[in-house]
Amino acid sequence: MDSEARDRARAAFRATRSAEGDDSWSDFIEVAVLNEVVRREQLHNEGQRYEGSSRRLRPGRKISD
Repeated sequence: MDSEARDRARAAFRATRSAEGDDSWSDFIEVAVLNEVVRREQLHNEGQRYEGSSRRLRPGRKISD
């Protein structure tokens, strides 16, 4: 995740955490990821859930501060 996108996400989280009821940064990220998962399931898998897997994903570049 590039630093500009990360900083923008952090700013949105900080500005809206009370209004949205976020308990933590992790909760915010989970909701964001699940929203994208649902979008992709609807678009690419007839709205059906993809089966979960614990198989490792290929690593990307590191997130740095």
